[in-house]
Amino acid sequence: MHFQIVHTTEYDYSAPAVESYTELRVRPRNTLKQVVVSHTTEVNPQVPLETYTDYYGNFVEAMSVPFRHRSLTVTSRSTVETRLLPDGFSGLDLTVSEAVRLCWPRRMELYDFLMPSEHVPLSPTVEELATKLLPSSAPFVETVLGLNQYLFKTFKYESGVTDISTPIDQVIETRRGVCQDFAHVMIALFRAAGLPARYVSGYIETDAAALRSERRNGAAGLLPGFDEDVEEEAKLIGATASHAWVEVYCPNGHWIGLDPTNNILESERHVQIGVGRDYADVPPLRGVYKGAQQQLLSVKVSVRRSTGDPRLTQALWASNQAPAQIQSQG
Repeated sequence: MHFQIVHTTEYDYSAPAVESYTELRVRPRNTLKQVVVSHTTEVNPQVPLETYTDYYGNFVEAMSVPFRHRSLTVTSRSTVETRLLPDGFSGLDLTVSEAVRLCWPRRMELYDFLMPSEHVPLSPTVEELATKLLPSSAPFVETVLGLNQYLFKTFKYESGVTDISTPIDQVIETRRGVCQDFAHVMIALFRAAGLPARYVSGYIETDAAALRSERRNGAAGLLPGFDEDVEEEAKLIGATASHAWVEVYCPNGHWIGLDPTNNILESERHVQIGVGRDYADVPPLRGVYKGAQQQLLSVKVSVRRSTGDPRLTQALWASNQAPAQIQSQG
């Protein structure tokens, strides 16, 4: 699938701000399942952008606005092509405990994704729920997919009831939140069971007509138990802002993407921006400034399917590297 993505973030300050420094993680990654055809970032006020790759391999753009400004607008435009990978669960006929044991030789490499992190503490509440939902003797694949479905059916998507500082135990107790909350809960449960798991930030395409067609045709990525008795205009969740889901590490060396917000596997509809231990490693924007005590934030994301140039994308898939026209604009 070929997508055009526009991600606009605007900060309006109650009084002039000065000496602001901002890091952007809005450029999609090049991976085995996706390739970036083009990317630009425009900022207003216009200032230079510096780029680097962070510890987890995510593309970062950084900028500084030393002078007084009443607003800051960042517009990221990306063209990305995605594809389905072979079934990463294929041949994994083993139990949860066997999967944990087989991951053990790579524990140092996977250390960050096994341990507690800023937004993913391994509390007694998490440990108790993990014991219930991820029993060691249960079949690995069925249990992982069952957890995805459990979170989808048991937790209610409701914006405004949590923020990034809401404790994970509170999310488990109220069973309400947004995609970031559900991703953190799933990661915590996997890690409590001894399975490496990481946070994925990105986008998801939610075209209702295409989704209905894919349901009828049994498209890959739609799991058993996905509610097909939905209203005609229903969409997958995650279109109006950045999305979040989870990757769990499997003994065959594959990271498998799970989207508990929608009860689907990561598919061609998903576009990755970054991976990390939790949200704190991959926020779309993060920064500091001096001056105004209040700010108004607005975010708009558009993910639209388009038609690409097969010759260009074929060459990019072959090299799996960023093309020359990827650039940052101040």
